Amino acid sequence: MSLFWIVIRQLAEIEAMATSKKVITKEEWEKKLKDVKIRKEDMNKLVMNFLVTEGYVDAAEKFRLESGTEPDIDLATITDRMAVKKAVQSGNVEDAIEKVNDLNPEVGYPNL
Repeated sequence: MSLFWIVIRQLAEIEAMATSKKVITKEEWEKKLKDVKIRKEDMNKLVMNFLVTEGYVDAAEKFRLESGTEPDIDLATITDRMAVKKAVQSGNVEDAIEKVNDLNPEVGYPNL
């Protein structure tokens, strides 16, 4: 069998798997969701991760104090990280590189 036909057969198998996904109803989903037990500690880590990732420094600090959940990074660095993120998202790559070099020269350009 030629390589062409092997690839065609594999693509057909992949397509068959992709189209044979089971669709569940809203009721089935809600029942499965009710059966899931989430520990408070895990939920707190999820909330802290969201606050840190989105740059909510004050909220993350208050949540840390209230819940006892420690973030994975130093909260003091969030503002600087968000400035880099904003520069990248706005297309100002030179500013982002400058900020990264200021924060941690070993990581920054031209070492990228």
